Amino acid sequence: MNALNAQGYAFQKNQGSLIESILESLRYMCHSKAGLAIGSVSKAKVLIANTVTYSHANKLLSKTTAEVAFTATTHDIPANADAEQEACYLLSLSANGTPTLTMGTIASGAGNAKLPERVSGLTPIGYVRVVVDAGSTKFDASTDELDASHLTVTYVDLGHIHPMVDEEL
Repeated sequence: MNALNAQGYAFQKNQGSLIESILESLRYMCHSKAGLAIGSVSKAKVLIANTVTYSHANKLLSKTTAEVAFTATTHDIPANADAEQEACYLLSLSANGTPTLTMGTIASGAGNAKLPERVSGLTPIGYVRVVVDAGSTKFDASTDELDASHLTVTYVDLGHIHPMVDEEL
């Protein structure tokens, strides 16, 4: 009987953690598409092309367009002679609209990199996946332009728009 009680307790605890995780996601949610793209002033930066509406600790805020720089050496991806190397960079906003790029773990092979965990107190608005060709030079986060021939870069918006008002449906 104690085993059943322990299992019931574990189920309730996991269920509570899941609900808390969902509520936390709702407190820090992007409500519009950021329009992430290659920078227009500097091709080494990520452009937030649209004004973004987002929830931050249950407060509705907005951020106008901006270009976000990678951090030198911290965001670099080394080259590998035998396989593509890639990483995902989560783009988040603080309460005052300051953008932050958080790098996930570097993975070998295209499509294998995972997003980093959401940083507590920041609202994710999108991510950038950077793939470095096999045998090529590394991705130098401080100087490489995002359209360089040895890179494949994908921009993904995480904005949520209700299907009834989504322009793409």
